[in-house]
Amino acid sequence: MSVNLGVIGTGSAFRRLHLPVLQKMPEDFRVVALANRTRAKAEQFAREISGAKVYDDYRALLDRPEVEAVLVAVPIEFGARVFIDAMDAGKHVLAEKPIAATVAEARHILQASKQTSGVIAIAENFRYREDVVKAREIIAAGEIGDVYCFQITTKFDLLTDFRRPWFEKGMWRHSPSHPGISMISDMGVHVISSLRDILGEVSELYAQMLDTATATEGPDCMLVQLTLSSHAVGHYLACYSAKVTKETVFDFMAFGKTGSLQVTEGEVQWLRAPGTSALTYRPEGYDRGYKNQWRNFYRAIRGEEAVVSTPEQGYRDLLVIDAALRSACSGQKVRVESGQEDVE
Repeated sequence: MSVNLGVIGTGSAFRRLHLPVLQKMPEDFRVVALANRTRAKAEQFAREISGAKVYDDYRALLDRPEVEAVLVAVPIEFGARVFIDAMDAGKHVLAEKPIAATVAEARHILQASKQTSGVIAIAENFRYREDVVKAREIIAAGEIGDVYCFQITTKFDLLTDFRRPWFEKGMWRHSPSHPGISMISDMGVHVISSLRDILGEVSELYAQMLDTATATEGPDCMLVQLTLSSHAVGHYLACYSAKVTKETVFDFMAFGKTGSLQVTEGEVQWLRAPGTSALTYRPEGYDRGYKNQWRNFYRAIRGEEAVVSTPEQGYRDLLVIDAALRSACSGQKVRVESGQEDVE
């Protein structure tokens, strides 16, 4: 039986990332309600989605008893309030990442999530990527030995035809008011979630940022040196103004005592030992984890499995981004809060 879904925020994230998946899962979800600050956008979707009602105020959508679950896909600075209201309304909630604009807001969300009986998840699709999951399994199995060093690269240009709509149609990305500074948090939590899933927690870091792009206010480049709880060290370079022929959203390499591993887009290659042949894994139907994300949300609602991308995980992802911002501002190395006392 399908779950009746309400959508709060019908911008680019819904159209380009979530709707294509939901259209392939009619037996799992049925979109019955839409709410957006600009009513015309919601009405446009209503013409495409048979039977969906449009609401000017998202709280009116939350008041509808037929709405069982909601997707929260609003600008980051408004996310926490809508997220908490959805939980207070007793709905199952899948909320876009990052979990909140600030660590303080994220703590409020954690507290609210503990008071609800609904299924609460963060739409961190990287946590569901088959290539990331496979890399974690390979390293956990000891196939390349203990990892002592790693590197991560993200590079693309905000002004390419593919990326431009994300920044030109939303002032919250071009001129963000939240401290995450647009892509530093919006894109950065993707990388941090994968790093944490594959190699474990970050204990301390040192970050530097550059502001070179006119397409968005605030830094568009970030370099972070990281030390993990396992004592492995590495760096993360993100450049969102890179003039390259092929963009890289998440290029990850880990160097172990006996071998190495690389994750690129939808592919994992690993070497178990010098002199051996490299092994390759390419998942079928790879879509950066979006279908797995919605499938997990549905099955969690039906009580068939646990949520993978929990608010606790989203909170710990944000703690690392927050530490990087504080380090870049202070010019000092920063310890990353464990967040243990907040999630227990």
